Amino acid sequence: MSRPPIVIVGGPTCTGKTGFAVALAERLGKAELINADSRQVRSGLPVGTCAPTADELRGVPCHLVGVVPPGRPYTAGDWLGDARSLLERFAQRGVAAVVVGGTGLYLRALVNGYSLAPRPDPARRAERNRVAAEPGGLERLTGELWRRDPERWASTDLRNPRRVIRALEALDAGGAPGLLEANPAAGAVGLVLDTERSRHREWVEERTRRLFAAPGIVEEAAAALSAGVTAAVLAGCGIGYAEALDVLEGQCSSAEAISRTVLRTLRYARSQRAFFRGMRGMAQVEADDEMEQKLAAVVARLPGPPSTAR
Repeated sequence: MSRPPIVIVGGPTCTGKTGFAVALAERLGKAELINADSRQVRSGLPVGTCAPTADELRGVPCHLVGVVPPGRPYTAGDWLGDARSLLERFAQRGVAAVVVGGTGLYLRALVNGYSLAPRPDPARRAERNRVAAEPGGLERLTGELWRRDPERWASTDLRNPRRVIRALEALDAGGAPGLLEANPAAGAVGLVLDTERSRHREWVEERTRRLFAAPGIVEEAAAALSAGVTAAVLAGCGIGYAEALDVLEGQCSSAEAISRTVLRTLRYARSQRAFFRGMRGMAQVEADDEMEQKLAAVVARLPGPPSTAR
């Protein structure tokens, strides 16, 4: 008996991946989603992480959303273990999987396998922590990150010393965790949703305005702080939280926060595009096409005719 299909839906942030994945799951007839967004695994932060709502999911089950509290470590290896377990359960039940998200490392690990990078050198970490605590030290570290890997710099929270240091340690170890032999998801159908840059900027600007409209990310950030989440942890949970904290502290206006969030989001999208270009076998799908056209592009690549009713 053949295994049910696995479809991977990747692409830059704010390209309609979730809506497409839900429509695809409905078209497949018996399918469930697996979240592959490193922000959306965090619990208690549905607004700023743009976690899918019940209305958006339309009854399609979605796994690995809101499963890890802010501040608790959750690596690509952790996600891969959880995703593999779900895929095995899906296969036993005859359920197709739609793995959807913009965290390229998650998706590449699923297709190619994953091994942990070597442990960082304790002495070098201590020295970088010392530098970060000095006046101007964080700027020196972010400058080093820019010189060594501009794309990683673009996708890193540069106000969070811990994340900057971890990004440098990843470069010290060779740039990224190693990729191993293929696994049962290697035969997945993969696609990247994207559109031309000016259209994407419109989508990002529109979403960001909604994000900061009350009650939105600013109110969510205030609630998280009241619940005991530290500002440093919150700022590392996704683009927009650092800006929301600045609004709460009176350091910038909502308009300024929106502008900064848009620029950071577009910068992050550039790094996502670069990552997905390096993944083989991922078909490009125009995000601005009609839904039926996008679905047809994927269904045509699936083995056998899909069911048409859930």
